[in-house]
Amino acid sequence: FDMELQDHAGAGHDALMAARNQLLALAAENPELTRVRHNGLDDSPQLQIDIDQRKAQALGVDIDDINDTLQTAWGSSYVNDFMDRGRVKKVYVQAAAPYRMLPDDINLWYVRNKDGGMVPFSAFATSRWETGSPRLERYNGYSAVEIVGEAAPGVSTGTAMDIMESLVKQLPNGFGLEWTAMSYQE
Repeated sequence: FDMELQDHAGAGHDALMAARNQLLALAAENPELTRVRHNGLDDSPQLQIDIDQRKAQALGVDIDDINDTLQTAWGSSYVNDFMDRGRVKKVYVQAAAPYRMLPDDINLWYVRNKDGGMVPFSAFATSRWETGSPRLERYNGYSAVEIVGEAAPGVSTGTAMDIMESLVKQLPNGFGLEWTAMSYQE
């Protein structure tokens, strides 16, 4: 079976993950279900960059320039094309590897302000680690996580689906399910 556990109440990501874990624990205790698991990625560490927009504006730094600097330093930016021996080559710029390897490298970067001066990133930005979902899923307008599983040998998929529906009813109020893929057709 294939289902989406949905957050109908807007309780948030942490509550949805707690409901998912509770549902998986309940399913694991039921002998008529097997291989019930979430079909996705677990939360992982993410680097959050907080930009103080008031400070940046006071220093004459445009938000677009901040975003361009982040993109160019940690990713790359397309600049132009040039001809080399009859072939068109693309030109990309990016920070040198030693200046984009660690989260603290952001303190080495500067952004040009509207007066032409260089303002250090540390004057208006801070960074911190947090845990979050690498992928935000929605299903029919609600935050959701995909749950897949199978009926145990000798148990029909219809029975397994009925069991999952009863388990979802044991979750806190505000969580529901919708069947998807072939389970929706069943």
